[in-house]
This record gives sequence, C-alpha cells and structure tokens, in this order.
Amino acid sequence: MNKLIKKQISIVLCIIMCVAMFTACKDETEPSPSNTQTMESPDPTTDIPQTPIPTDIWTPNDERYQFTEGNFPRIDGSTATIPLIEAVTSALLAKPRSQTNVSVSRTSGAYIALAENDTDILFVYDGGDDTRAQVNADEVFETAPIGKDALVFIVNIDNPVDDITTEQVQKIFTGEYTNWSELGGSDEPIRAFQRGEGSGSQALMDKLVMPELSMADPAKVVVVESMGGLIEAVADFAGGANGIGYNVFFYVTEMRGNDYIKILSIDGVYPSFETIQSEEYPFVSEFYSVIRKNEPDDSPARALHEWIQTDEGQNLIASENYVSLRTNPEVDTPYVDSKFSLYPSGEAPEYFAGVDPYVFIASEDYGELYFYLGVYRREEWSSPRYYGICNADGKIITEPIYSVPLLLTDSEGNKAYFCYRSDKMPIIETIEMTEYWSYDIVRYPVLIFATDGSWVKEFDGGMPYYGFRGASDEIVNNDIFAVMENGKWGAVNMNGELVIPFERENPEDVYQFDRYSEIVDGFDIRYFLCVTGNRFLTLTGGLSMPTELYDKEGNLIASTGMLGRPTGMPGVFFVTYEWLDERGANVYTYTLDGELIARLPTTDDISLTYAMPLGDYVWITTETSNIVCDKELNILYEYHKVYDETYETFFNRFQLGPNVLYETNPESLFHRTYLPDGTRLVTWYDPDMT
Repeated sequence: MNKLIKKQISIVLCIIMCVAMFTACKDETEPSPSNTQTMESPDPTTDIPQTPIPTDIWTPNDERYQFTEGNFPRIDGSTATIPLIEAVTSALLAKPRSQTNVSVSRTSGAYIALAENDTDILFVYDGGDDTRAQVNADEVFETAPIGKDALVFIVNIDNPVDDITTEQVQKIFTGEYTNWSELGGSDEPIRAFQRGEGSGSQALMDKLVMPELSMADPAKVVVVESMGGLIEAVADFAGGANGIGYNVFFYVTEMRGNDYIKILSIDGVYPSFETIQSEEYPFVSEFYSVIRKNEPDDSPARALHEWIQTDEGQNLIASENYVSLRTNPEVDTPYVDSKFSLYPSGEAPEYFAGVDPYVFIASEDYGELYFYLGVYRREEWSSPRYYGICNADGKIITEPIYSVPLLLTDSEGNKAYFCYRSDKMPIIETIEMTEYWSYDIVRYPVLIFATDGSWVKEFDGGMPYYGFRGASDEIVNNDIFAVMENGKWGAVNMNGELVIPFERENPEDVYQFDRYSEIVDGFDIRYFLCVTGNRFLTLTGGLSMPTELYDKEGNLIASTGMLGRPTGMPGVFFVTYEWLDERGANVYTYTLDGELIARLPTTDDISLTYAMPLGDYVWITTETSNIVCDKELNILYEYHKVYDETYETFFNRFQLGPNVLYETNPESLFHRTYLPDGTRLVTWYDPDMT
C-alpha cells in the first residue's frame, strides 16, 4: 500500500472529529413514499460501531495529507451507486450529505467519461462487454471489486407467481414463453420489459442470465430507458398483473421501492442480503471501484480507490445498506450525517391517502387536478414525456404513466382532461397504401376525466381535434371529442356523456370540419383555427394581418379592430400577437365575440416576442424571461431564462402544460411542476433523463 493511502487511512478519524466544527446533530430523514420497501431486508451494520460525533475539537497537522475540496477526486458511476458516492464524499470531506451535489453519467457513460479524462474514479456496475471494449477497459483501467449486488426480477404484487427457474426466465426473455399460465399463473399474456443497451442492468442480464442466448426482438417487448420507469411500468395492473422486468437489488429495495411490486425467487432462492453475500442466489455480480492504470501512486484518485477497499471503506459501504465484501466490527465506520434521500428537503412526493397510484378511479375528494411531468426522453425522432396526476396540494394521485395530456374546453366553458395510457398495450392497425408501401397507426387507450376527478371514462382510442395550423398541444377546443370502442368511432362531450354512437369509421367522420380548413381568396390562402366548438379564427399569411372570427356555419362574427396572429386557444378567451419587426410584438386578448379584453405593448424596456395561452392564463416570452399574465394581461410572475455561454443565448428551461409549467433540470435530474403563479406542485426524480 502506498504512502499516501497509509496517511489517508491514519487520519480518517481526524477528519471525522472535525465534523463538530461544521455540523450539528440532525434527525435522520424519513423515507419518502417512493422509497418505501415492499420487502424487509436485514440491517447489515447492526454490529458495526458508528463513530460518535466527538465532543472535543482536534485540528489536524498541516503536514499530514487529507482530502480537501480542492483535491478531492471527481467521482462518476451508476445510478445505483449515487448513495455510496454521496456517503464517501460526506465522510471524507466532513460535510453534510445534503451538500455533496452528486450526479452520475450512468454505467456506460461513466466508463466513457473515465476513458476521456472527464472523471477520476468510478464506483460503478459492470458495463458489459461492448462498453468495456469501446473504452479498451482491460488495457487502460484498474478495477477492484468493492461490493456485491444481484439482478432481481420484479412482477406486480397481485401476480400469483412467486418463484421461477433460471430456464423459465430465459424462455420469457427469448420470447418462447408468452403467457403466465405456462408458469403456473393466470391466463394472461406476459409483458416482458427490458432495459436499453448500455445500462448496467442490461449488462448484468446479458452476463448472468442470457450469456449464450439472444433477447427477444425489442419490437416484441417494451424497452424502458429508465430504471425507475421500468419499475413503474411493471407495477401497472389496471390491464392485468402481467408484467415482468429486472433491476439491481439495491435500486429496487433502497432507492425506488414500490408497494405494488414484488421480487421473485429464482430456483427457490429469494434474493436477500445473506443470499447475495453467500451467492446462493443465482444472479450475483460485483460492483467496482475503477481508476486509470496510469494514475500516479500519490494521486487522490488512487488514494480513494485503495481506501474504499479497506475495512473502513467496506464498513461505510455496508452502512449504506449495500452488500459489502466484508465488514469488520473492530474498525470504526466513517460518520455520515444522514441517510440517503432521493429528494431535497421538503420536496419528496406525498401521496393522496388511500389511492392506488397505478389505477386512476373517480373520487369527489381530490379537488382540482393537474398533470405533473415525471419522465422526459430525447430520442432521434421524438421526445416522449410521461405524466402523472396530482391535486392542487401537490398530493400524488397516480404515478407518471400517461402521455399527451390535454385540457379540453367546449363553447360553454365546460372542461375535461384527456391523456393516453402509456402503461397499456396499444392497438396497432396496418394501413396498406400500395403493394410496396404501408404504415402503422398506433392507438393507445385513452382517459377522459373531470378536472376534479369526479368522473373518469376510458376508451380504446381517442383523437383530438386541434383545429388547424398553429394549434396548441396543451389545449383542445371543441364541443365533442372523438373516441373509439371496438374499432368504431363516436364522441363524448366535456361531461363524459356519449353524444355520437360508436358507428363511424374514423375520427374525421366525427368532427366533419374539413370544409373550413382552407379558403382561397385570390392568392391569399387562409387557414382556420378552432377556438371553441362554435368559433373559428383565420390564420393568414402575414404575422400582423387582421384576424377574422367565424362561427361553425361560416358566419363572420368580428373582424374590425382585431389585430395580430392567433395562437392556440384556451377556449374561454383567445390570444393574438402583432409582430412589429425587430421591435418585438404587441399582445392582445379577446372575448369569444371578438371584443378586446386587454393589450400589452412592447416597450423600450421590454420587448415581447411571442404569446401563448396557459390554461386560464397567458404565457409571454421575452429575450431573457417568460411572463405569466391573467387574461387582462396583468403580469403575475416572471421566470428568468438561463444564459448559455457556449451558444451565447438564453435557454428556456420551462415547458407549457395544461394550466401548469414544467421545469426540467438535466443536472439534478429533477422535474418540477408549477402552477402559473409559481406555486410548486410536484418534484419528481428522473434518473435516466435525456
């Protein structure tokens, strides 16, 4: 062991003693509902003495080496090692855990970061053969095991199957087994979820379970690019308890536990602290400390790499409820001031009492409801987002298992919510256009429900009527909404009542508004935007051309004095903006009869650039901020944009939703949902945010 690590180990207690200079005793953080475990796991640290906070003050000798904020190595790793990285940082820098500010690149990204000198040391799971080959790990990395974990298989808690064999697991994920009855369960199709390539869980699946086998084609299963997202999808049982997925034991039991899943035994062995450490459970693997081989003997990264393998380091790993390689009760455990929590203080999600967060049922007790953002992915051709439902107090009604949330508004001001059920299997219809060309229409089941949750309706499919060019994705305005049952289309109103029977072949037959989509007046082609079921606005070629308002019979309601280009409509009033070239734009709001409500002009002090409805409010953008106004255009709140020095421009970190705002922070991996007045509703952790 080099001189540096010897010095480091010898002064660990000295560092611990300094804690009293900076911190006071704190109560342990209560686990949040999203961290609640559904199974009991033994405390691996029962016999390990925890170093008490010293009552005297000791000042370390300046000649002795110790970690400082200036020389502490950069640590990267897997999602499941975030608690360990926090604990090590807190213990060795004698700082509160809440101030460690840990973020990781996840398994494959961490190996790449180390290879590219973007980090100094990894606490990480096996990255798989492809990742290791990509970074030439065997040649350039020095790897040491520091703990054990296991790949576990999770199903819905109501699934009658409790134990399966290794062979059965393999047949599920090769696609040979497709029904739970083949495993002694119910006559339900198996929904097999798998992780994306490059994730630590997928690397373990390939290494431990399927080393000589090929996984089923991804088109036959559901690939979920999130550790938390996988659990949430498996836990859904509204359509039957038929999902199965996999993840690492520590993540499931300590980070994102869930009351609606259970862990299966494999070959008769249930994964636990003891069966993982003894490797009686069949799918056990180590996790590692990894540094570059060329790290100098006296580098901080090498010092930390060697320290985490000592008895003190192993005790610390065990104290965080990982399965360490060993523990030594004769050696003190470095002090960490609090237990791991996914969320900042005061921001952990709270659940509405008595709800099942995977089945949304009607209730008179919720109060006003909103959609909060839970999952966001950037993909090559799309950016899917998944949402949950909460009430005005921020209490969680459902997990984020829905997509495309819309606020529906009719001409009488009645409102309802719409969303797709991303947790259920879609109906896929192939349309044959020619002998050589066809395309698929994918229809997910939909929910339509009252904005206070007092009634909820589910249908096989649904199709919004957006109006025409320029319509908002958050607001849909019409007196009816097209829905599908058993392959036929009908319509409901904003009270959920069926108003057109399920007799029509497609949603266009339900709306029948095509004749308003285009009017040719000389060379001027005008497009119409639906405000309500009985109001349409013209969209002309010029940004500052006068706007005309029509009813659905084509009668002109108003035109004189109506200025600006209309935007997506909230259904109880409408918004236009009048572009003034480089000076910016003036913003207007009008009644449904075309009467001016208010005007907000661009001035020398503030240049308005765009306006959109935000439910019952108005969202206005400027170069450096976003402004929330009421329909009278009184400014209520201002959200400042973030300046990006790389691109020398301001970045808008907010997205609009139905009556809410979404803030996404890719550094902290949190989504925050706000009311337009700035009240925070929900904070949600998204570990694989992209």
